[in-house]
Amino acid sequence: MSFEGFKHNKQPERLQAQAEVFADKGVKKFSEDQAQILKYSVELSKITDLQNLPADLPEDLVAIIESNKDAYVRFLRQERNLETSFIEENIKNYRENFQPAIKALKAKMSQGNFKELPEYLGSGSNGSAFRIAVDGKEYAAKFSQSITQANFEIKPLLRAKSIPHTSQFVAYSFEDGVVIMELLEGTEVTNFSPEDAPEYTDEDIVQLIDTVRELDAKGLVIDPKPSNFMYDPKEGFSVLDYHLKQEGSSYGLPQEIMDLKLCLTARKWKLLDRHAPDYEEQIDSLSIEQNKVFLPMMARFLGILKEKYPDILSSWQKQHEENKRNPRMRVSELIDRRYMPNDPEIDEYLKKLEDMGF
Repeated sequence: MSFEGFKHNKQPERLQAQAEVFADKGVKKFSEDQAQILKYSVELSKITDLQNLPADLPEDLVAIIESNKDAYVRFLRQERNLETSFIEENIKNYRENFQPAIKALKAKMSQGNFKELPEYLGSGSNGSAFRIAVDGKEYAAKFSQSITQANFEIKPLLRAKSIPHTSQFVAYSFEDGVVIMELLEGTEVTNFSPEDAPEYTDEDIVQLIDTVRELDAKGLVIDPKPSNFMYDPKEGFSVLDYHLKQEGSSYGLPQEIMDLKLCLTARKWKLLDRHAPDYEEQIDSLSIEQNKVFLPMMARFLGILKEKYPDILSSWQKQHEENKRNPRMRVSELIDRRYMPNDPEIDEYLKKLEDMGF
């Protein structure tokens, strides 16, 4: 089989876009085949005859073509039913506006420890992010651990388009393994020390809750790790990471909202030396300081939920009680009083929370 009938009057961007669609819909998700097709989508767009491959093709690309050739051609014969305009526009946008900056950044990254670069923003379990500047504007460029992970992350970004205070998609390249996003203002909340942490206003907390509700309405779910949230005194909270909801998942909006307590109380606490002679005293002191942050925030947070979002709070409480009755689940209390240190300030907030029903 060949590309005859597909070759004429076809732009390379169209062929590359079709290869990306085939990788997304024509092979197993998160497979090696999917990763290779996405990686080589540019090379695939240059091939005009699958029966007579260029002699200089990489061996792994030849293997992927041979194993998927018939399915690929059948897929391309349905091209009139394939909507690829978004992908084609992305290919042009990335090549013309972002590829030079990414090429320069990757050259810097290859020279040593990339975490020491001034462009470095941070790393997570799925990749690392860097700051780039294009035409006087700054963006965040995220390099994923794998191409299939990047493909997975693009979909929720597109669905969250125009939701304020969330990562916003700009462009991507599977060839370079990068996703470009708008650069969000602020500081990751885990970088605030106890002494320098901002005093979040009630309006800040409401804005954060409403952002998560908007994501939920679009079929998206947050990853509640504190490192996925940023705060700016002017802009408020921003959500860095979110995913498509999994069908049948028990992790719904009420639990997402309640898990916001993690980012609201996150601090860069001092690391303890477990070999220090006063280690036990240090633990007790740290526990007091942490609860002096946690308990007052929980009183405010739960008060906001009771006043403005009673349905969400009621749904969470109902599910929480059901979970506690399930012998196969280990469920912690929202306010676990068993290990609370003795301190007058802590006792004051425990009493306040008890009066609120917690």
